[in-house]
Amino acid sequence: MKFVHIADVHFDMPMLSFKGNRELIKKRRIEQKQAFRDVIQFVKKEKVEFLFISGDLFEQKYVEKSTIEYIISNFGLISDTNIFIAPGNHDPLIKNSPYSTFDWPSNVTIFNSEYGMISFDDVDIYGIGFNDYEFSSNEIANIKIENEDKINILVTHGTLNGADGKYHDIKEKDLNKFDYVALGHIHEKNVDDSRIIYPGSLISCGFDEEGKHGFVKGEITKEKCDLEFVPLDYKEFEKIKLDISNYSNIHEVMESLKIEDNKFYKIEICGTRNFNIDELIECITEENKNICEIKDCTTLPYDFENIKQMKNLKGLFTKKILDEMENMSELEKQETMKTVDLIYQMMK
Repeated sequence: MKFVHIADVHFDMPMLSFKGNRELIKKRRIEQKQAFRDVIQFVKKEKVEFLFISGDLFEQKYVEKSTIEYIISNFGLISDTNIFIAPGNHDPLIKNSPYSTFDWPSNVTIFNSEYGMISFDDVDIYGIGFNDYEFSSNEIANIKIENEDKINILVTHGTLNGADGKYHDIKEKDLNKFDYVALGHIHEKNVDDSRIIYPGSLISCGFDEEGKHGFVKGEITKEKCDLEFVPLDYKEFEKIKLDISNYSNIHEVMESLKIEDNKFYKIEICGTRNFNIDELIECITEENKNICEIKDCTTLPYDFENIKQMKNLKGLFTKKILDEMENMSELEKQETMKTVDLIYQMMK
């Protein structure tokens, strides 16, 4: 049998990495929907028999009606495919969940917190889903395989060998009875020969999710399981640490900064600054639309310890400022240093 396994799509998530940039959020949500459509088209083209969705398909607290309608309409394009959904901690099967309030196509099975099993000629599909934002269960340990001669598959969402009790801690020793375990919750892919598989999030959701993202396709018999990770997300999140100590002007920095259109960036500017840092940040932001955040961690090119020993106005001013900064937050210190720089320029 042929199958596709996805997880952690997180439709309509807040996307905090974009720091409220509506243009980038809108763009990323379009890419997210396109990636999902690409999965559906793959399933249709390859005549895939089973689609496993291992939780967090959408964000219960934020999902819009139009998004659920989009998901359902896509499922309608693959009516010959059996779709199995195990709700996770972000899309739990609660009273007002879209899983409960919308009409889902007849080829869609949504598992609840008590394990269920759907039987086919040569395969039995078991599943367990979240019924709240936190979920603790030992249902997997209680599952008794009804026919060991069949291919037995488990679809669920949770933490493999977890111990915090909040997000369905799954013990590896309880999974040996299954021929394939379709997991979700961990956004980093883990596709190996163990048959206990996390496909990772369908697309990257932020700077804490590096690497390739996509889905798993598989073909399984009782004796053999062939798996392949299929990358879908052609946008990556990258952190850049930009040391400007050796640059004398903004033009030199801009020439050295290599920004690619197919990436989102978080830039930390560090080192000693020899020019106006605000102008540099403005210049970088204006020329590059995929910058999500720029953090100023630079220092001023002054020896404050020596300056505060000076017996003049500059020395007294510096000593007072340094004393006051001891009780400031990092943000307040950065703003104060900008003011100090301006005052020093006036004292020249």
